[in-house]
Amino acid sequence: MAATTHQDESVSGEKPSGSVVNEETDVQSDGAKTSDGEIILIPQPSSDPQDPLNWSMKRKAKVVATLFLAMFVGFSAPFCGQLNIQQQAALYGKTPVQITYFNSAASAGLATGGYLWWPLSSKFGRSSVIFWTLFGQLAAQIWAPMMTRHDQYAPYLVSRYFSAFFGVTVGVLGPRYLVDMFFLHQRGRAFTILHLALNFGASAGPTFAGFVAANAYWPVEYWWSVGLTGVAIIVVFLFLEETSYDRAEGAVNRQRPESWIKDRVYTFFPGTKVVPPTTWGHTLKVAITPFKIAVAPVILIIAGFDTISFGFYVALNALTPVWLQLPVRAGGIWGWNVTQNAAFTFIHWVGLIVGLLYGHFFSDRIPLWLVARNKEGVWKPEYRLHALWPTNFVLMPLGLGLVGCAMQYRLHWFVMALAQFFVTIGSLVSIPVTVNYICECFRTHTVEAALVLNSMRLFLGLSINFYINPWIDAVGVGWVYGMMAFFSVFAFMFLIALMLWGHAIRKVTPFGTSKSEEGEHVLKGPEDHGF
Repeated sequence: MAATTHQDESVSGEKPSGSVVNEETDVQSDGAKTSDGEIILIPQPSSDPQDPLNWSMKRKAKVVATLFLAMFVGFSAPFCGQLNIQQQAALYGKTPVQITYFNSAASAGLATGGYLWWPLSSKFGRSSVIFWTLFGQLAAQIWAPMMTRHDQYAPYLVSRYFSAFFGVTVGVLGPRYLVDMFFLHQRGRAFTILHLALNFGASAGPTFAGFVAANAYWPVEYWWSVGLTGVAIIVVFLFLEETSYDRAEGAVNRQRPESWIKDRVYTFFPGTKVVPPTTWGHTLKVAITPFKIAVAPVILIIAGFDTISFGFYVALNALTPVWLQLPVRAGGIWGWNVTQNAAFTFIHWVGLIVGLLYGHFFSDRIPLWLVARNKEGVWKPEYRLHALWPTNFVLMPLGLGLVGCAMQYRLHWFVMALAQFFVTIGSLVSIPVTVNYICECFRTHTVEAALVLNSMRLFLGLSINFYINPWIDAVGVGWVYGMMAFFSVFAFMFLIALMLWGHAIRKVTPFGTSKSEEGEHVLKGPEDHGF
């Protein structure tokens, strides 16, 4: 049996100095476990009970649930106004498509915010940055419903940018919490659960807002998110913990104070109580690292896939209210009101539930089955990507094609609903799998890798609203979504390239930023364990 120890900021192929593994009990001489049944624990935990890997599942779940709420708020708040576009169009004197530009403003905020919050988290701690950026999002959510004059269209768009700019924090910093707390064979489920908040927030935000403002003037749709953001601030203060831990021999880690109040003050208020003291010069070097990672071929390939698959999902969500609410007399198909549109968005919820169940049962099981099949019990990061065959090679292109058919041939709204269901499943499953894969490729730079991938995958969603009408004029609405379906299949070719040549592609990463867990022995024996 091969056992390894992973430090918090480095990956080592050596066992802890001075520890001896008892092969019968799978426990080191210092009391640390080495395996869970037939699965070897990667990374190997220390014997310290404060090591996040040794925390109870209840304690880990509490942190994940807190991050889930903060991420839900972060991704639901910027898109609250997605359904009430007709009232806003009348107020600002814009077309419905121009009103959807606020989705692009929000996407821009999501794409750029992390480049500030990540370096600041290295100086003040991840939890502190999450806590204080929630206050920024609270201010942005109060700002938006105050923009009720006809000349305040531009300030309204700016409020959506800053809501997302502050709201993206957990999306960037959250993956590191998961890597700190969970073993390699558990991360697929953990990433699926946390990233459910991303898609669920982007879908549920418009749903809640649509029902709240269905029979009222549009600003009221923002106030529920103001209250929920306030709740998130309280929950984060009460329950979020810093998970940084150095397992290097001789490392001195922070001792949590006995006083709960003192621990909260140390965690959230400015200072260096939860992270090692550092200079602003070092913080600047940290800020530059994502740009080094951005040129890595493996990042560019995964980003190419995510840009198309997630970008089309964002575009579909942004434009569906326009298609559903366009009056029949103006050439629309269904001519729904805001309440009907809000009810329609529940199809996203169903897709999210199905995607969550799929990710929970298969995102770890499929890679472990492939590990068992290679007869050596050795891990390869690319095994993660095989979970996307049914969802992103089949369901997502089929869903986009059905959207085109429904629009082109003016079919029943159920066809549109089925299409949205398929696309939602593909989007929900693809995000945690690809983020998890990239984090495992850049084990020592997980936050920077997640930040770069998050920014790149939003580019298409950011821009598509500006050229969708010329695209429709050129080929027709049916073929717009039909082309999206073919592009989705093409994007999956990027993943196939990584499945075949991932090891070689990762080897050419510049600046020495790539260090994966490839080659780790995850299973005790070479036989097929039934995963």
